[in-house]
Amino acid sequence: MRTRFLLAAVLASAMAAPASAGALTVGIGDQQPSAFADGRLRALGLRVARLTVPWDAATTEPAAVQAWLDAVAAAGMTPHVAFEHRSSDRCPGSPCVVPSRSEYRAAVAAFHARFPQVRTFTTWNEANHQSQPVASRPEAVAGFYEELVSVCPSCTVVAGDVLDSGSYVRWLQRFRAATSLDPQLWGLHNYGDTTYGTTTGTDAVLATVPGKLWIEETGGIVTLRNAAGRSTLASDETRAATAIDRAFAIARARPRVARMYIYQWRASALDRFDSGLVRPDGSLRPSYTRVVRDLAAMATVGWSGSWSRARSRRIVLRATCPAVLTRCRGRVTARLLGHRVALRAYATTSGRRTVSLRIDVGRALWRRLRAAKRRRLVLAVRPSVPTGRAARVSLSLARPAS
Repeated sequence: MRTRFLLAAVLASAMAAPASAGALTVGIGDQQPSAFADGRLRALGLRVARLTVPWDAATTEPAAVQAWLDAVAAAGMTPHVAFEHRSSDRCPGSPCVVPSRSEYRAAVAAFHARFPQVRTFTTWNEANHQSQPVASRPEAVAGFYEELVSVCPSCTVVAGDVLDSGSYVRWLQRFRAATSLDPQLWGLHNYGDTTYGTTTGTDAVLATVPGKLWIEETGGIVTLRNAAGRSTLASDETRAATAIDRAFAIARARPRVARMYIYQWRASALDRFDSGLVRPDGSLRPSYTRVVRDLAAMATVGWSGSWSRARSRRIVLRATCPAVLTRCRGRVTARLLGHRVALRAYATTSGRRTVSLRIDVGRALWRRLRAAKRRRLVLAVRPSVPTGRAARVSLSLARPAS
């Protein structure tokens, strides 16, 4: 993503930016390859994407998986794949089949061999939900987790992934008791919290499991229908937009929540579940605007400034781009005591987060600075959409007389 900044003065203050190792990574989950070609999705600058597939997808729908992976790669994103029930299953009705441990191992080994670019997995998607054959079988999923880790020891594997509904805490407790390993990465779909304005689901899971938690699905539900097509949650785009804000607030306030996937980009008009940031007709919903705004709150560029130790009359500015931006570009207009002293461009990439800018002060202005009692530098940031947040910060720079 490109982000342009008009900086009306020099600065330097440490503006908090989520570029540390403990920062929240935000991604998106969507099943359709076409979503990742949409410029509006790409403009969000998200770097990870999640797909749910049947546990036997390597043999039953490899072409669909490949198309999705190709689309995600073209968008510059990293894939995350979650396994779940077979496409033919109709849980809690019939058929509703739990694979044997050996069947699961063979299936995920085939997937890993066929799609080696996938290095992040979830053992079983939303495993406690009644639509899954393992809803009452956490012990089986614990065995699947051990097999998946064995198939790819160097992969990142989410152990238990649950919805914050029903007996999810007990499900996780049974999972932990059944595995001989010590999982340190767990998954949660916290729609209950985001829809109804609570935090109990997220907090209960954090209290139950060790290590990191990924919110593997969250967002704002616009429409929810039952199997008969009747709405069980009235369609409401305003509620959905508020839920987006709640999702970000919950995740950012809990350091153990390391990743969050917004679901989804776009649903079809007749889908039973619709939490799309885009309406079925392709127009943007208020939820998209909230995602832009919430990402912007995370995407503040960090600035610091000091006088150069090596050379008099030189100010060194440092811009640090947050990890949520894949690219960061801008221009700096520096003013000191009302005088413009420099115009500089900067750019960083995903591999280089910090760039230094040198601003040389002219002799006449230098004399004025030495005589001034206060040398306060003010920075006004006016970023472009979709990310970046307007801000004003200031710093008093003290320069020894010379």
